[in-house]
Amino acid sequence: MIKENIATFKDVFQRELQLLSAKRKHRNPQDGYEQPEKNLFGIALSGGGIRSATINLGILEILNKVGILSKADYLSTVSGGGYIGSYIHAKLWQRDAERNRDSENEPPQESYTSLFEQQDIQHLKEYGHYLIPGQGKQKMLSLFRFLGAGVFNVILNGLWMVFLVLSLFFPLWKFSNILFQFPFLTYILGMITVTIVAIHLFLYGLRHFKIRTKKLWSSNFLNTLEGWLLPFALAYLIGLIPPPYFLHWFFKSEMIGTYPTLSNFIVAVVLCLVIGWFSNPNILSLHRFYRDRLAEAYLGAVEDVENAPTLAQLDQDKEGQPRTWTAPYPLINTCVNLQGTNDDQFKGTKSSDYFLLSPLFCGSKLTGYIETTCDAYRKMTLATAIAVSGAAVNPVMGRLTNFILAFFMALLNFKLGYWAVNPQYAHRSRMFTWWPQFLLLELFSKTDTKKAKVNISDGGHIENLAVYELLRRRCKLIVAIDASADPAYQFADLKNLVIRAKNELDIAINFREEPEFQINPKSSQGFSNAHFAIADI
Repeated sequence: MIKENIATFKDVFQRELQLLSAKRKHRNPQDGYEQPEKNLFGIALSGGGIRSATINLGILEILNKVGILSKADYLSTVSGGGYIGSYIHAKLWQRDAERNRDSENEPPQESYTSLFEQQDIQHLKEYGHYLIPGQGKQKMLSLFRFLGAGVFNVILNGLWMVFLVLSLFFPLWKFSNILFQFPFLTYILGMITVTIVAIHLFLYGLRHFKIRTKKLWSSNFLNTLEGWLLPFALAYLIGLIPPPYFLHWFFKSEMIGTYPTLSNFIVAVVLCLVIGWFSNPNILSLHRFYRDRLAEAYLGAVEDVENAPTLAQLDQDKEGQPRTWTAPYPLINTCVNLQGTNDDQFKGTKSSDYFLLSPLFCGSKLTGYIETTCDAYRKMTLATAIAVSGAAVNPVMGRLTNFILAFFMALLNFKLGYWAVNPQYAHRSRMFTWWPQFLLLELFSKTDTKKAKVNISDGGHIENLAVYELLRRRCKLIVAIDASADPAYQFADLKNLVIRAKNELDIAINFREEPEFQINPKSSQGFSNAHFAIADI
């Protein structure tokens, strides 16, 4: 039962089964369409950037030639696998619309004959360097576009930070100005500082001596004392040091050493608030640039990018009517970052969850799922979903998060991730969002599921083979293509999947022969015994 528009995974799966049953019936009424859950077949395309997209393109072309791709119920993609996955989805969506309009009696399998046409392959080759595509002058223009987007996004994103700092400067200065009108306070703080220095330098040797039960030297007490002293020390410095010279334009000072007025403070606060309404990181980061380049490269091989479908429109034809599916149902995998979550089941410094983007539903186990046709998600394009799934560069990155690196990446606006509407709050209409609250969460790695928006990034930050969602749906056959970087044949992504499947789904994946033995090239030959490994689920 769906309560308050929030669905569980069971609800999501049941809707998918209804769609898959209709798809199978349309394709072949004799093919056991009534209970598709008994023999679901999924194909998973791993992450790995442009390398993964290219390798997966070749393998999918072969699977299509031998008639296997058209039989897939699901196409689950993550990161670079989603690049070529978006081409598949857009091409079959376009072809289904043409078939329904022009030749309704055409066999559904005929839609697949339009895949991987020569002009499509040529387009993909031309956009191999998808971030800076083109040749000669065109490539130079693409380079300028890339540099311009990067530099100005950093500057624009930093505006709210500048006025936030200026807003804080005035009350801190006022506080210090009042505080140090009392000379005795300066002496007290000075004595505390001398005491801290003395304890640090000279009394450590007395750490084993006690007066009754109290130690003469305690690092806990000393650190606590330092913590209380710190804000006073900062206030003292603020009270002594005049504003930096380059800020005088804002303070309207006539000479060096003067301090901000109340009117300056009010202006700074107003500008911080106003700019905060428009500092949308989904716009002012490189996410949109990245999304547009992927759309040009992979959706541009199908038709004009401006006419590419939204995620919700994949379940419709071009006239907005329910689609007669021939394509495998898309599962686009992303990672929702939960470094600041208080959920008892997901506590930890590097928590995350599997966040699904699909034509019917979007969401995760922790946030619940919301129908993609709702106001919060109906405008999300297929290109946006693929870009988020491939947002490898982000301050918070699931289990890969480095908190120090995250701080500087957020500060410099080095991010491709996306702030999506939290399904739990999707029913609340919001005309405006004050974005700095979310930017600060990124800055200090405090993202969670308690706010109106959640931070989602590359699905590879939690599971890079795109197999997990297929296991969750109990697929009986899975073809998983691993095109991630693994020069030392460590199979890290495969090991991560096996562990997560066992711990989270209670599913054991047992290989008939170990991949390390099968695939790792023999030093005496330079070749692998096989390019694949078979496992029983």
